Amino acid sequence: MKLILIVIALCLGGCNGGANSIDKRLAEVREADQCIRNQMMELTKAVTIEGRTELIDSLLHTSEQMELIDARNISIVDSLLHQGLPKGLTANSYETIWLVIDHAPLGKQETYLPLIEQMSARNLIGKDDYATLFDRIAMGQNRPQRYGTQSVQFGVNEAQQLHLWPVENPEILDSLRASVGMSPIAEYLNVLTNVTGIKAQFDTTLSIEEINHLRNM
Repeated sequence: MKLILIVIALCLGGCNGGANSIDKRLAEVREADQCIRNQMMELTKAVTIEGRTELIDSLLHTSEQMELIDARNISIVDSLLHQGLPKGLTANSYETIWLVIDHAPLGKQETYLPLIEQMSARNLIGKDDYATLFDRIAMGQNRPQRYGTQSVQFGVNEAQQLHLWPVENPEILDSLRASVGMSPIAEYLNVLTNVTGIKAQFDTTLSIEEINHLRNM
């Protein structure tokens, strides 16, 4: 627990000191969010791709730290949004509000989806941000996603696989992605492959039930 609190302090970097400036506070929230996720990404890759099993404990600790940071961040955003969306913030601040909600528990995501849609319509955040949250909620509800932003990674026969979460209408996926400013799905899969080191797959024949079965094997 002591280690977890130390990492939170490092990642938050004095968040309470910026209470008089919403933009400053949200900048610190964003730094905390990205700091811990960069650590998680590096450790996950080291354990699952490079086979460095000696780092499993570090990965578990970092996962716990991320949960605590996410909980603190959504609490901060909740307080900021209590009387409505603040006006006159920087673009980075509005993007950070979306980012924290995107990383929040499903119930919070569902609560704030209408707000995120309004922010997107007012060009305070990107249309792709709204699409990403929409898809994340759909996956959380065990439904097909719409824009192809969500993927799942799991081990099969000691090998890691990365699959796009099932999509509502795969035949018009690229058109839907273009409508929110996203690249074609083939390009996105290439990005996922390069970032994770695992070949990203989009198998339109796999159902949600089959994906979940593979994840739980």
